[in-house]
Amino acid sequence: MTTDYIWTTDRMFFKHEVSEDLPCNTYSMHTHNTYELIYFLDGNATHVIEDKKYKLKKGDLILIRPFQYHFIQIDAPSRYERYDILFDAEKHNVESARLIPNDMEVINLAGNDIIEGIFRKCDLYYQKSDIDTFEKILAHLLSELFYNIILFPYSLSKKTTTLSPLISKALKYTNDNLCTITGIDEIAEHLFVSESYLFRLFQKELHQTPKKYIMEKRLLLAQKMIRDGEKPTMVCERCGFGDYTTFYRNYIAFWGYSPSKEKEILKK
Repeated sequence: MTTDYIWTTDRMFFKHEVSEDLPCNTYSMHTHNTYELIYFLDGNATHVIEDKKYKLKKGDLILIRPFQYHFIQIDAPSRYERYDILFDAEKHNVESARLIPNDMEVINLAGNDIIEGIFRKCDLYYQKSDIDTFEKILAHLLSELFYNIILFPYSLSKKTTTLSPLISKALKYTNDNLCTITGIDEIAEHLFVSESYLFRLFQKELHQTPKKYIMEKRLLLAQKMIRDGEKPTMVCERCGFGDYTTFYRNYIAFWGYSPSKEKEILKK
């Protein structure tokens, strides 16, 4: 049985999820160009961010930056509870999120009444507010949350383990050369392994293929560049797509609309 408070617009996402028996393989590897904040309260799970793994405990606060691939791996079916918020730091004026050190991804805040109180307020305002009001309140609550972490650094970032060293090297090479990579053969050659081995390793460790990993990161980057004012034809070339037709087709498949629609969406 699952009980959810869930609210979403094209600008922000909020969910308070409670499941009594969440099965394994519930969540898949994904990425986006917004921040994501997860407050973990119950369950048997591990969080994977790119090539790093964190075994989760009650009170863990997870901060995922834009363009990072990540997913929660359910290690065993059990009761599961978390808050999940996606937001645009610039659009929602949550600049305090950018002040959190980049190496701080998971912080344990168990017993912190202030942080827990902020999330409980989210439930209250979710039930009592209209869409626009809730979005504004949520942005303010996020700012309060991050400033609390910055001003009162009583919690340390959790220790992490990594996926296989080969995956770490593959991801580093891929991200360093995202817009110029010609294919999985280039990555495999750089690492001195076969393409088939690298393909299997991606699927085992990341639940993702190398091709999809590269494609989705390029499309996220392309969206950001178009929203920053660059022309889609130039973005297509700069992001490593061979031709505009391929870029256009993949853009629609991923985002659900054409590159030229970005300006209209920004005005909403």
